[in-house]
Amino acid sequence: MMFDSARISLARQMLLHDRWRLVRSIAGIAFAVFLIFAEIGFLNGLYDNQVELIRQLNADIVITHAAKRNLNQRWSFSRRRLYQAQVVPGVIAAYPLYVGYRRAGWKNPATHQIRPLRILAIRPGDPVFTNPAIMAYAEALKTPGTVLMDTRSKAHFGRREAGVVTELEGVRVRVVGTFELGTDFVVSGNVLMSDQHLPQYLSLESTADAELANVELGLLHLAPGAKASEVVTALRQHLPQDVFVETKEAYIKRERHYWRTRTPIGAIFGFGAAMGVVIGIIICYQILYTNVLDHLPQFATLKAIGYTNRFLIGVVLKQALILSCFGFLSGLCTSFLFYRLVSHWSGLLMNLTPSRAALVCGLTIGMCLLAGTLAIRRIMLTDPAEVF
Repeated sequence: MMFDSARISLARQMLLHDRWRLVRSIAGIAFAVFLIFAEIGFLNGLYDNQVELIRQLNADIVITHAAKRNLNQRWSFSRRRLYQAQVVPGVIAAYPLYVGYRRAGWKNPATHQIRPLRILAIRPGDPVFTNPAIMAYAEALKTPGTVLMDTRSKAHFGRREAGVVTELEGVRVRVVGTFELGTDFVVSGNVLMSDQHLPQYLSLESTADAELANVELGLLHLAPGAKASEVVTALRQHLPQDVFVETKEAYIKRERHYWRTRTPIGAIFGFGAAMGVVIGIIICYQILYTNVLDHLPQFATLKAIGYTNRFLIGVVLKQALILSCFGFLSGLCTSFLFYRLVSHWSGLLMNLTPSRAALVCGLTIGMCLLAGTLAIRRIMLTDPAEVF
């Protein structure tokens, strides 16, 4: 215990001996931490945004077309499947969600530029979303020409607030309220409307009833106490093979898996995070190795009076641990502000969750200790007689 206290005290004093160097050292490690946070943030921002629509759905079980591999693919199935699903024991309600994947043109009321966005349509009053703000506008959406605007849509759509009057696919539209959903790497904006008004905004010549006969997502609510896994099995046996049935959680995992394995985005940002770790190891090594060289006479003196290599190694590793803690905290604060700015500017969900912070904290401690381990070789090879 005495030696542990001595190591910590000595390590602290050696770091505090040159305060400006300490500040530079912490800044260097904080920069490496920031790089890791940035890459992980963009990577998870992609995944989080791709599944945010699914996450906000008020459903226990989701039905999709059997050929639908990801949320942005335009595959719809017959609405009759929802009626058929309701007869399966455990299912108490089924609701459709219509998605205009052929994104419609939204005119910026200020610049008159037309940009494509995604249309979501529901039957007003159906508890399709967990967001209570959407339910609050159920009556307002029944009026023709009314929509809700996603406040997290990108700024090039203009003002994203109630009262805006503009055009959607050349048809007059009025924003009666707002909700929060967010963008992703495919969709830059969202509006939500009544399903009865959807056909005219998609420039469809067919009648509303004919168009609404097919839905993109079916949302099922289960009775209290019903086991989702058992109901899913029963639905798969009962429904035709043209649809796929899974729990909401399974759907989210499948969507994340698609973007992680079928696109290069995951590899790109994963490589960036790995490079952040490598840069961090190099920075930490340079800091600790320089510190060892500058204090080589002191280390040699300690060896000469009987302190073992094990004790001196512990001093360097304690220095690495102290630097990693302060560097991580500095990088964490900087990354938090960066996440807020990027989220506000781009609409991406840059969530700094405890699990992700813990992951980066572990990586920071690991890379500092590894750098310290590389730096202590100089101490082990030091002969006090050569130094003096």
